[in-house]
Amino acid sequence: MPFTKGKQTSILLIFLTIALLYSCQKDDTIVQSLFDLSGAPLQYDDSNASRHLNVVAVSMICSKDKSENISTVRQKATEAKEQHPNAELILFSESVLGWYIDDDNPEPYQRSIAETIPGPATDSIAKTAKELGCYIGLGLTELNTGNHYNSFVLIDPNGEIMAIHRKVNITPEDILSGITPAAKVDSSVTLVTINNIKIGMIICADVNGFWLTKQLTDRKAEVILHPMASEVSMFKIDAVSRQFNAWEVFANRYGTELNRKYSGTTFIADPAGTIRVGDSQMEGFYYYRIGVN
Repeated sequence: MPFTKGKQTSILLIFLTIALLYSCQKDDTIVQSLFDLSGAPLQYDDSNASRHLNVVAVSMICSKDKSENISTVRQKATEAKEQHPNAELILFSESVLGWYIDDDNPEPYQRSIAETIPGPATDSIAKTAKELGCYIGLGLTELNTGNHYNSFVLIDPNGEIMAIHRKVNITPEDILSGITPAAKVDSSVTLVTINNIKIGMIICADVNGFWLTKQLTDRKAEVILHPMASEVSMFKIDAVSRQFNAWEVFANRYGTELNRKYSGTTFIADPAGTIRVGDSQMEGFYYYRIGVN
């Protein structure tokens, strides 16, 4: 019996999906346009949501000086809470205690701003979290047992370290800066619960990894916290939230660091990929009351 055009298309999609899954598992790289076929909704209705989380995503300019950045994080967290008193979680960008990379001197520079967790920087910011009574998330270069990690720390409203996620899928810039990737093991999957909502933590290029994406989707993460250091312009639709079938809180840095110009693109998107609030090419605070069905 001859194949119809519809059957040929279906068979082609099946082979493409199998090929994609095989290639992802082999080199741990996601092609989002095909991965999206797995079934995120085209529209997300949270009008009758039973669980909520009030979130602020922050775009800020990062100084090369660590102490200045610690002060700026504390100041901006306070300003964000003043502007949005209902805020429960404030998210800053990747590697926010310094430049993401000093292209002239990458590894010595990262060593100079690296800290243990807990350490002086997180101790200082923890005081602000406790004063404000909210969660604060930020990225920093972590020194741990002789290795340097690109890490994301979440501090709770009591000023305690709630979780640490270490970047699994590092970039060429991370390699130049002497960053060690986290192993692909169960302990590298960072999932916390706030307001009875499952929240996954990733950093920048972690989004490209099939292994970590599968771990978080299998565990049914409902919100993804995603600090970045990126030059990308503003999106019309968010493929990442569709990839995880979860809300995404995307916090980025802004400004020029040597020859790199960071876009400031920062937003909050629902599981269908609709950007509910956000902007680009500026510093700013972006608040949204996330609703989870």
